[in-house]
Amino acid sequence: MPKKICNQLGCNVLIGMTVTHCPEHEKFKNQDRNRDYNKYKRNQEHQTFHNSKDWKVARAEALTRTGGLCEDCLQMEMIVNADVVDHMISIKKDYSKRLEQSNLRPLCHAHHNRKTGSEDNE
Repeated sequence: MPKKICNQLGCNVLIGMTVTHCPEHEKFKNQDRNRDYNKYKRNQEHQTFHNSKDWKVARAEALTRTGGLCEDCLQMEMIVNADVVDHMISIKKDYSKRLEQSNLRPLCHAHHNRKTGSEDNE
């Protein structure tokens, strides 16, 4: 199997052709990507909101409603932990509904990504 050198500057570790960084530098690649996204693309008003005490309380309340389980998975009679609380009407569309419990749904990561992906294509 052919190998190549890790993409991290100065690293000479040989890695497989299907990856870009050695295990040691993979974590740094993600940190750089997250830092750049947070600095240049993330909406700072929304980021401040998601770090607020009000959001943390509303999120915890929404998760408690379903026992911490994904609502979409429960409808399919599956038990999967919810790791995201979704805004049914996004805060981009109506910021005033950001804390309304009727607008919040606990979802697993897969269902949240599917829902958000379909919204982005509209």
